[in-house]
Amino acid sequence: MSPLGSCCLGLAFLLLAAGTSSSDETLHWSLSTPAPEPRSDYAAGVLDGKLIIVGGTWWTGTKGNWIKKQFSSSTHSFDPRSGVWTKLPDLPVPLGCAAAAVVANRLFVLGGYTGSQVNRKIFTLESKHGEYSWKEFGAVPFDRVYARAVSVGKMLYLVGGTEQFEPRDPTGTCCTSRTAKRSLMVLDTEHPQKGWKDLPGYPGDLRFYFGAETDGRAVWMFGGIYQERPQDPIVAFHDVARYDIAVGKWEQVKPLPDVSREGNSPSAVFVGDGFVLVNDSQKVWKLDSAGESYRELTPLPEAAALDRFVWVNNEIVGATGENFIQGPRRRSEWVFVGKFEGK
Repeated sequence: MSPLGSCCLGLAFLLLAAGTSSSDETLHWSLSTPAPEPRSDYAAGVLDGKLIIVGGTWWTGTKGNWIKKQFSSSTHSFDPRSGVWTKLPDLPVPLGCAAAAVVANRLFVLGGYTGSQVNRKIFTLESKHGEYSWKEFGAVPFDRVYARAVSVGKMLYLVGGTEQFEPRDPTGTCCTSRTAKRSLMVLDTEHPQKGWKDLPGYPGDLRFYFGAETDGRAVWMFGGIYQERPQDPIVAFHDVARYDIAVGKWEQVKPLPDVSREGNSPSAVFVGDGFVLVNDSQKVWKLDSAGESYRELTPLPEAAALDRFVWVNNEIVGATGENFIQGPRRRSEWVFVGKFEGK
């Protein structure tokens, strides 16, 4: 997803969660069933062994004549084993550029932009007896768009973001970042009445469109971009930082080896002994858990900027986003599935 054509950074990098991979394994990619409603800027997570995609944005019009960015409330699940997409109940409001994380098999969606205002409600999606439903978990006492969320146990961490949706023009072309925040906050989802607790803000320059994930011990933050005014150049950051939860401090580790064609920065998922990073120029790396070295893996089969990759049943799964065949703003129907196989 190009920052010139979408309100939320396409997650340019992937980090694998819950699994193990070693240097004697090869990553193999394949394409699965196309997404039924291609969009970017969505919230995502894994529930019941399926990828869940919530909300997001898409454009009316055609290449060379994109008219206006639209905000979606659609919710879908994708089963990578069967390749089947299923329509779930719509989010209560249209929403793009929201943060999301799963806690105890509930998908938390918070912040973001409805198309007319910043959303302050926290929504949760969960299933009972195979039936999915949305509930309101409460509200956040601050405005956040483009923030990233991760969870460790019952704790929900929210990193950065902007206080406003800052389109460059009336059609919704994204986005400047004058209201970017350096914040890191945490909410105990078992005791939400205690409210959000402020933690030390991330180091380095202000930014948004960064990636964030956890290895269970730290909150990791990858790259990011910044643009003060529409006429200013986009500044892309390569640095990687992690917040040690037990110690309560940030530290910087080895920077990213490359950035995408648009300067887009990573999303993240942990794989047991490191992070796998995928950018929208198809390149893929693995970062070891100490944050000291990278090695290159099999590239993605198509160049696309995806909002989120997840680890589901020992597979990497990522869906829709923005492709580059028809240029910025064209939403992609591609669904990627990656597997590690021993040599």
